[in-house]
Amino acid sequence: MQDAVHPSEQRARRAFAQGYQTWSALHRISSEETDLWRDCLQRMRTAFPDHPRLPQNVKADKNFRNVALVKATTTWLAANEVDHLPPFKDESTFYVAWDKPTKMILTADGRHSSATLPDIFGKHSRHIPVLLQAWAYILSARWAELVPGAHLFRHDISLSNGNTSRSPPEHNSKSPVTINLGADSEGAAQWWTALLSVERGWSATMSNKEGRCLHSPWSISLESEIPILISVKGKSTASASADVSTTLSEAYSYLAEYCSVHRIDDDVYLASLAGALMIPASKYDGRSIALPVPDAHWGEKMEEDRRQHQTSSTLMGINNVQFDRLLTLSCNAKGIKALLTSVFCGNDKTLREGRAGWWNIDLGAAAWTGTLMSFIQMPVPQFATDTRSISRADECRLLYLCHDINYTIPPLFPFPPFGSTAIEDTNIDVHEHILCGWDHSLRFSHLTWHCSDGTKVQQGPKVPSMATRLKNGVLQGSVPEEEVDYEEYDSEDENSEMVTRNIFTWLRGDDGFPVAERAIREHEWIDNLDSEDDEPIEGDVHSSFDGHLHGWLLKTSTHRSNSI
Repeated sequence: MQDAVHPSEQRARRAFAQGYQTWSALHRISSEETDLWRDCLQRMRTAFPDHPRLPQNVKADKNFRNVALVKATTTWLAANEVDHLPPFKDESTFYVAWDKPTKMILTADGRHSSATLPDIFGKHSRHIPVLLQAWAYILSARWAELVPGAHLFRHDISLSNGNTSRSPPEHNSKSPVTINLGADSEGAAQWWTALLSVERGWSATMSNKEGRCLHSPWSISLESEIPILISVKGKSTASASADVSTTLSEAYSYLAEYCSVHRIDDDVYLASLAGALMIPASKYDGRSIALPVPDAHWGEKMEEDRRQHQTSSTLMGINNVQFDRLLTLSCNAKGIKALLTSVFCGNDKTLREGRAGWWNIDLGAAAWTGTLMSFIQMPVPQFATDTRSISRADECRLLYLCHDINYTIPPLFPFPPFGSTAIEDTNIDVHEHILCGWDHSLRFSHLTWHCSDGTKVQQGPKVPSMATRLKNGVLQGSVPEEEVDYEEYDSEDENSEMVTRNIFTWLRGDDGFPVAERAIREHEWIDNLDSEDDEPIEGDVHSSFDGHLHGWLLKTSTHRSNSI
C-alpha cells in the first residue's frame, strides 16, 4: 500500500519491469554486437582526454606503514560566475605504493579458467596471463620514472640449456606446462624469465618515512599450481650475481616481439593492458587474482608461421601522454572501481557488491572521464519566479553546490530522492539560489599536483567540464519488451530502505524535517535517525514551521528560511 515513502504496488512493479527490461536489452545487445568489445578496447588509445596524469617529481606522502599516497587538489565550479557562487576544493587521493605485492595465482582449476579469461579472443586468450605480467612491469617502469625515490630492479634468473623450471617444490610432481618465449636476444629471454618466475624475478620499490619497503601498485607475487617451463631459443647463460633493470623502451620492444612471434593481435594486447590496470583495484580490496596457467607452446609449425608472418602483428603503441593518463587512473583504485569495477578478474565480487546495494561514487573520476555517476552531477534548471516547489533532487544539488559546512560531502548513493519540497521549507541558501536567476551546475575546473621541489602543476580541460554521458536506465531508441520475471521482485527490499534512509539523512540530517514531511520522518524506514529523546512532531501537516517543534527540528532556526 502506498504511503509517504513506499510507492504504490503498481508503480513499484512498473519500475521493476523497466529495470528488468533495460538490463535484459543491454545483455542482448552486448551479446549480438560482436564488435562492441573491440571498439571499447581501441578507445583506450584516446579515451579520457581530460584525465589528469602524474607529473614528474610528484610529492608522495610516505608517513604510513603500508601505503604511499599522492594527494592532489581538485577545484570545482558551482556556477558560471565565481562571484555568484565561489569555487570549492576537495582532495583527490592516489595510492602509489603498497607494503606487499598483489598475489597472482596461475591455476589449473577449470572453473577459474572459464570464469576469468574472455573467450572472445579464442586461442589467444591463453596469452593474457603472460602479457599481463609484461604490462605490470611496464607500468612499474614508468612509475619509477615519475615518483621520487622509486627504483626498478630485475633480478636475473639463471638460464640453463634453454629452459628452466619456475614452480614451487610442492607442485613439481605435476606435469609442467611449457611457455616458449621465442626470444631471439639474451636480454629478452632474461626479462621474460624474470617476469614469469615465482622467485620474484623483478621488483619496483620505494621506502616510506621509516625506511620500510613499499611496492609499486602493479607489483605481483606470482604463484603457480603446476610447474612452468620457460623455453627460449638456443642456449643462454645469465649471471645472477647482480641486480639489473630492463628499461621501459626495452620492455616495450620485448612485448612487441612476443606478440609478433605468437601473432597476437591488437585486441589481446589491449585487453591485457586493461587487466593490468585493474591490479591496484584488487590490491585495494585485499584480493588475489586467479588466472589460468598460460598455454603458449612453440612448435615447428609456429616457427614456420613466424618466418612467413614476420609482420603479421599490427600492434599500435599508446602515446606517452595517454599511457600516463591510464597509469594515473589505475592508481585511483576507488575511482576505477566506481567506473568499471572489474574486467576479467574479480567480477564475482563486483556482482555481490551490486546485489548488496553498494555503489562506489568518485566525483573526481566521474568528471575526468565524462561519466554521469551520481544525480548530484546534473545541472539545476533555472526556475520561474512563481515557482512554489522544487524537486528534492534539485534541493540536494543546490545544497551541495552552496557547500555549507554540513554539505561538503556528496550523497553516498547515486540515486535521487523522490518528491518535492515547498520553497518556504527549503534551507536559506537553497531559497536564495532558487530565485537568483543564475545557472548552477557542478563542473570540474582543474586539478593541482604538488611536487617534491615545492612547485605545483595544474591540469584541466580548456573549458570547465560537466558530465554528459547519461546513465539513466533508459536505452535510446526502441527497445523490444522482454517478458518480466518477477521472482526477485521485493517491494520491501532492504536496499531500498538503506538508500532511502541514507539520502534523507544527508538531506535533513542537519536542518531537520519540515512539518510537511512529518509522515516521512515517522516512517519506519526513517524513524530511527535520531536519539531516543526525540519527541513526535506536533502541528498540522503543511509547509510551515510555526508551532511547537521538538528534538530534531529545533536546530532549524538558523538554516531554514521559514524557521521558528
